[in-house]
Amino acid sequence: MNMNRIADRILEKQFDGARIFAARTGVKDLVYIEGSVHGGWNMLPRRQGELSVLAAELLDAGTKGKSKDQIRESLASRGASLSFSSGDERTYFRGSCLPEDISRLISVLVECLGEASFPLGEVKTAKNRIHGELVEERNDTRVQAAIALSRLMYDPKHHNYEETTNERIADLKKTERPGLIAFKKMLGYGGLVLAIVGDIDAEAALILAEKAFKKLPGGTKEAPSKTPNTRAQEGQITLVPITDKANIDVFIGASIPLTYNDPLYLPFILLTEMLGGRGFTSHLMATVRERDGLTYGVNSRPTGFTGGADGAFQVWATFSPAKYDESVAVLRKEIDFFFKNGITEMALAARKEEMTGLYAVGLSTSRGLAATLHQIGRRHRDLSYIDDYLTLLQAVTLDELHKAASLIPLKNLSLAAAGTFTG
Repeated sequence: MNMNRIADRILEKQFDGARIFAARTGVKDLVYIEGSVHGGWNMLPRRQGELSVLAAELLDAGTKGKSKDQIRESLASRGASLSFSSGDERTYFRGSCLPEDISRLISVLVECLGEASFPLGEVKTAKNRIHGELVEERNDTRVQAAIALSRLMYDPKHHNYEETTNERIADLKKTERPGLIAFKKMLGYGGLVLAIVGDIDAEAALILAEKAFKKLPGGTKEAPSKTPNTRAQEGQITLVPITDKANIDVFIGASIPLTYNDPLYLPFILLTEMLGGRGFTSHLMATVRERDGLTYGVNSRPTGFTGGADGAFQVWATFSPAKYDESVAVLRKEIDFFFKNGITEMALAARKEEMTGLYAVGLSTSRGLAATLHQIGRRHRDLSYIDDYLTLLQAVTLDELHKAASLIPLKNLSLAAAGTFTG
């Protein structure tokens, strides 16, 4: 056994479509869990997605045997935490506790997933809270620009096509307790992915988790297959006026025929990192921000690839309203310049080195390791991928970058912006 391989220090258990990972790390007196089960807004009929959002808010708000206060006090009194959130095809959970409380934490987690009762009073309170957040979201320039871009890039039946905030408010109003109870039937061990990392006996943790989760029904074993985007990329522009804003958020992008299972996905990731990735060495940070001083924030990234779907190439920046036209012109110019002149062996080597370092740093923390294992499970990759990733990264060639770049319709990038326009 090569103990330099991270996978050799991780145990895995699979049963009936579920995957559980467990790893002991150097952290003392702390255990992290990160996981998910099938069940999210894109597994519901269009315009019923708010059921999954509301359900995630209420999974720990009362079960058949315990009140919300009893559930939360049982964790808080021991310094443990547990939270839920909703995604496009999964309901996510994250928690932490002392080593001696891992059994209690997982027991509470399973009870919430399997026996959440959605008390009427809690449903009303949660709906009011989410409604308030959505009302505030109407004035969030970044959120509104992102929604607008999704509606330019995808056809209305594609799962990455987003409802407007006003549509979400209307949909939330229609959600009721019977719909929540019906949605909860999706949640079970069939699509479970769980990572338990920290100060643990890994083998005992696997046995404990398997026994606990097998108390749940099977739930949803597989997510439905994704339908590819059919919308032609036409380089459209949408401006969303929002009064009294000190900045304008801008998204530029296009849908591309690529999934994370495609051999060109990793070259595509490298490409977006070189253009506008983390740190000040990416092309857009070095030019639009550092050289020209037009923004405090600019980046490029892949988006919408969750669950094996086809996603998009996307660039974000925030600009002053007074310099909006100038800034957008510079941003477009630098995107074009990068794809014509910036894809070089030197830039590729530098980004590989930086991504290798960031990957190692991420795996050095228990929370980072848990997140990586969770992603490996969600993407149906072998555990060995946790080590193979760096080999695959180093093997990416300049030719593969150009092939990935050819998938991006650079002459037909759409733009969506939200804020106070002075022109």
